[in-house]
Amino acid sequence: MFNKKASLEISVQAIVIVVLAMTLLGLGFGFIRGMFKNITSTTEDVTEQVRQRVLDDLISGDKKVSFPKTEVTIDKGGSQVLTVGIRNKKDTPLHYKMRLTPISGPDGGVFNIDNPRWFQLEDFSKQQYTLTAAEAEVRNVRLSIPSGVSSGSYFLTFDVIDEDLPPPSNVYAQKDFFIVVRG
Repeated sequence: MFNKKASLEISVQAIVIVVLAMTLLGLGFGFIRGMFKNITSTTEDVTEQVRQRVLDDLISGDKKVSFPKTEVTIDKGGSQVLTVGIRNKKDTPLHYKMRLTPISGPDGGVFNIDNPRWFQLEDFSKQQYTLTAAEAEVRNVRLSIPSGVSSGSYFLTFDVIDEDLPPPSNVYAQKDFFIVVRG
């Protein structure tokens, strides 16, 4: 009834197909893993380039604060890392805090960046840093846009607060920027 030679051929063909499929699958996984390693190293290179560009901008531009973007475009529910540079141009150590102040939202009114939290920093305005005279440093701040906010343009200021001076004359440096939320 059954031809034993034909059923043996089907078994050999099935084994060959399975071996070829596994080989191609292994090659595909190896290729994809290699691509992700390249993406990771490229991302690290870009981050280092941005960091170096911010430091160069501080020194060559003779600035106290460097904020590489004046407008950040981001989708609702998305996040992005902002790189900021701070340079101490005083002859004494600078004891500072960073502060983000919301100025106006899409409707023209003041908005809240703390509830829900827009910037992922623990006690952002409470953390104190120190820079020795003529020193510069770069800090990264993650901006996460909550999904419940309105689309439009938000105006904020980034302030570096000199802790050695009394308010309101304690703003060491300030930079304005916009966050454009796409919906």
